[in-house]
Amino acid sequence: MLKQNPFVPYSIAMVTPFDDKENLWLSGIFSLIDYYKRNQVPALLISGSTGEQHSMSIEERVTLYREARLAGKDDLLLIGGVAALRTSDAIRLAEAAQRENLDGIMLGFPPYLRMSQREAAEYVKKVCAVTDLPIMLYNNPLRTGFNLELNTLYDLVEYCPQIQALKEAGNSSNAPLVKKKLGPSFTVLTGFDLQLLDNLQNGYDGITSILGNVFPKEMQQIVQLIKTKEWKRAEEQFSKLLPIIHTILEIGALRAIKYILTEHNIEAGICREPLSILSKQEKESLRDVFNRGEAL
Repeated sequence: MLKQNPFVPYSIAMVTPFDDKENLWLSGIFSLIDYYKRNQVPALLISGSTGEQHSMSIEERVTLYREARLAGKDDLLLIGGVAALRTSDAIRLAEAAQRENLDGIMLGFPPYLRMSQREAAEYVKKVCAVTDLPIMLYNNPLRTGFNLELNTLYDLVEYCPQIQALKEAGNSSNAPLVKKKLGPSFTVLTGFDLQLLDNLQNGYDGITSILGNVFPKEMQQIVQLIKTKEWKRAEEQFSKLLPIIHTILEIGALRAIKYILTEHNIEAGICREPLSILSKQEKESLRDVFNRGEAL
């Protein structure tokens, strides 16, 4: 029996907190998740690209799964990011996600390897074989160098029915094709905040938001407005956020988000090198756009 699809229309791609020595910051996990819960975030993606997953060891990522579950309790859905250069490591992560009672897995493809479709399919099948958690495949060719073809996706869904969603960061025109082929119960999500309105108007079901880290309630409201076809209100709300969104993206999303959260007494920590802390000028740019009231 398939478990319920946990890939809801709005979730946040959680940043991973590291202390000043770049160690995984356990109290920061609790501080962050408390912040998300206070803002009524329904679901978190942990250890994804926004969570700097490929900077972490397998053991660190397993620890993040465990501590996030302890902090989150049953108050929100937790999706564990699983991706690794070696299939054996991806299997270990999937087993840990199951063991720590996460609600689902986002299964990404290994970066840099430029696999064939056959090799990618075998990677997915071997991970699916060790867990019965619902799985969302993550197609992100810009970062990985691999593009999941639609026929490969369809074959995998038939072979592994626990694959219940696709996060498509490649060709956005694939979304309506996937929905038509796999039906309304199959979820297609985006990860691009700037393209949120266009994506949801053209076949996507929702978003795992990066900017939701800074605007948890605002981004959720925009998604809800789109879902109820209140496009004008959604556009108006989104336009209010654009100045700070553009500033964050210009500076670098991870670096800027962690700085903003820290300024609000949330233990987000720093990014691991080679990513750097913000310069004085970058901090002033963020303060300026907030102080002008253009974003809030």
